[in-house]
Amino acid sequence: MPPNFFDADGRPPRWLAPCLAALVALTPFAIDTYLPAIPAMAVALGVEVAQVQHSVSSYLLGFALGQLFGGPLSDRWGRILVGTIGLSVFIVSTTLILFANSVEMLVALRFFQAAGGGFATVICGAIVRDLYHGREAARIMSLIATMMLIAPMVAPVIGSTLLTFGDWHAIFIFLLVYGLAMMVLVRGILPETVSRFRRARRQRQPRRSMFQGYAEIFRTPRALGFLFGQAFVSGCMFIYITTAPFVFMEHFGVSPQTFPILFGSCVLGLVILVQLNIRLLKVFEPRQILLAGIALQLVFCALLLASTLYYGAQQPLLAWMIPLVLAMATIGLITPNSAACYLEFFPSISGTANALFGASLFIFGGVLGGTVSAVHTGTLVPIALGMLCCSAAALCLVLFVAKARRPIEISERK
Repeated sequence: MPPNFFDADGRPPRWLAPCLAALVALTPFAIDTYLPAIPAMAVALGVEVAQVQHSVSSYLLGFALGQLFGGPLSDRWGRILVGTIGLSVFIVSTTLILFANSVEMLVALRFFQAAGGGFATVICGAIVRDLYHGREAARIMSLIATMMLIAPMVAPVIGSTLLTFGDWHAIFIFLLVYGLAMMVLVRGILPETVSRFRRARRQRQPRRSMFQGYAEIFRTPRALGFLFGQAFVSGCMFIYITTAPFVFMEHFGVSPQTFPILFGSCVLGLVILVQLNIRLLKVFEPRQILLAGIALQLVFCALLLASTLYYGAQQPLLAWMIPLVLAMATIGLITPNSAACYLEFFPSISGTANALFGASLFIFGGVLGGTVSAVHTGTLVPIALGMLCCSAAALCLVLFVAKARRPIEISERK
């Protein structure tokens, strides 16, 4: 890390958080910008739309694996080297996608593109943990989370706009340019936060020890409480995301033009609560806000289910939207603080810990969201009930396993 990196007060510069947020946004941009182009890609490749949609699943799998491997490697080799490798893979894969002439090639290249993206973005949370802790870490996580929430709203608009000027290749050219910009960011702006001594010490250890950090995490019950509590909260969010087209367009009969507005209202609520969280952190500890956020989400999910049971098939859209928006908005109070509390336990293996945190959100959330989608009965009851169960499980884990009412002692940090 350059000696003039810190400001006069010995704190990291303010520009660091927006830079990390821009790098984190690589994933939502890579997922969401090309969604409007899937039908056109199916026509161009001469296949069904469902076959092209497999490239979404392959991206999620590749991203999770990229994080799981990239995290321990960043602890061993350093943040910048792993970020550089990841972006190189992302850039090469994106370039090759421009020449894909079969759906099988597209699906495979999207997997490698995602693995590179996982390598690149996993360093962000690790850098935050290397430089910040406690309330300050939660504040920076909140700023990064804001970008993560805004990017999915902006990405489809960018994709649709690019399609008006060209075909689906224009979207991947945009991703290529963004990847190149992130390479400049990683190589020229972001600091290396793993000391040379720490890297040398880790590189002297046997290679099989590289993933022993995961075993260390699973031997820390309180940290697992925060980890799996957040995983259930993500499950609640993925249930909403995966069922949103059915809920709005089929059940309530909303037009495709109105759907993005209703879908985006939940994201807007999230952004507002993330900003509120930044201000609350000046007064309260992250674990206190986390408990309050999950408790509020449980209340709103209960109201959502009660409304669904009371109105039945005649449920007004507003009676569904109000508790839904409030339940989703509370994630803005939950996720930054659960991440900060969880990472507080692992200052020496923050890359590994952050990798497991990020991968678990996609894997656990995706499985829960897919499960509810598979068992839905044509009514909204399974959706509301699934969200309530996820929220209740999260509160139990944070209360009784993470023991969030008790401070995290220095002796508990690994």
